[in-house]
Amino acid sequence: MERDYGRLAELIGERVIITGHHNADPDVLGAAQGVKELLETLKPGSKAEILLPDDVSTLSRSIASSLGIKISETASTTDPDTIITVDTGALNQLGAYEPILRGADANIIFIDHHIRDDDVAALADLYILEPDASSTSEIVYRIMRHHGVKPSPRTSKALLSGMVFDSRHFSMGGAETFRAASELLEAVGDIGEVKNIMASPMDNSEKLARLKAGQRAELRVYGPWTIVFSQLGSYQASGARALVSLGGDLVAVGGEEKGEIRVSLRSSNDFSSLTCLNLGDLASRLGGEFGGSGSGHPTAAGINCKGSLDEFKIRFFEVVKKLVDSSQQQVL
Repeated sequence: MERDYGRLAELIGERVIITGHHNADPDVLGAAQGVKELLETLKPGSKAEILLPDDVSTLSRSIASSLGIKISETASTTDPDTIITVDTGALNQLGAYEPILRGADANIIFIDHHIRDDDVAALADLYILEPDASSTSEIVYRIMRHHGVKPSPRTSKALLSGMVFDSRHFSMGGAETFRAASELLEAVGDIGEVKNIMASPMDNSEKLARLKAGQRAELRVYGPWTIVFSQLGSYQASGARALVSLGGDLVAVGGEEKGEIRVSLRSSNDFSSLTCLNLGDLASRLGGEFGGSGSGHPTAAGINCKGSLDEFKIRFFEVVKKLVDSSQQQVL
């Protein structure tokens, strides 16, 4: 764990860009908004903007609209002093922003709760990494608390939305997570307000994608566990969540376009706790084998890599079977 909250203020310049991974979820949004308010409080003369890829999730856009959070796709400055990246476990998760970040003459800061990435560590001037946190939004709140900055009601809602999303509605998290949530609720008033802004109706394209994920699902049963692989051109993460809710213990949903592969991994809490299989580790392994990278948490992860999705699927089932067999032998 690397906590250096005090140094963050030293690296803030006048022109700041805050960004996060592609298909930005509510944790990216909440963390980005928290960082923006923190910077504007610590350095009133600085100008910070949230810059996210154009594939921001539907839910995140809905939350941003409800809370009046501005998201840009093009930076107003081409010469930032500081770039802060939140909730991003690997550089290739930044999409088109990766080469911009690599070539920037700016202070580079990463705030994240995934497993450590050597490429990120080499690039960053400051790497605040806390895998114990339920979400990056939780880490950002810890940083705000350290600096004596009390988030506004709007930012408190954004931070709580990120925590709720990444903790699966608080089905995971330790004492620090619930302490942070309790403190944020003092500004919000009632968790119902957060649930309301997260109750975005699912559009038809996402509904169809989820149904197609089920229709295209391939199943393997390894011991007591049902392992699922499916294919979607978009909404991979939503499709994976849907298949877990239908009974899949470990699910991978992938998409392929022009040799680029994107895969979302999800698992049930029981599978994670009883097999001790960390999806962040699995994503890192498979991503590396296929010329890319992956990162995540014990029950949720993502992979960006290259090659054939069919070949990836075969390797996925091979690796998972070995890991499941190994976990069963350890229990015996």
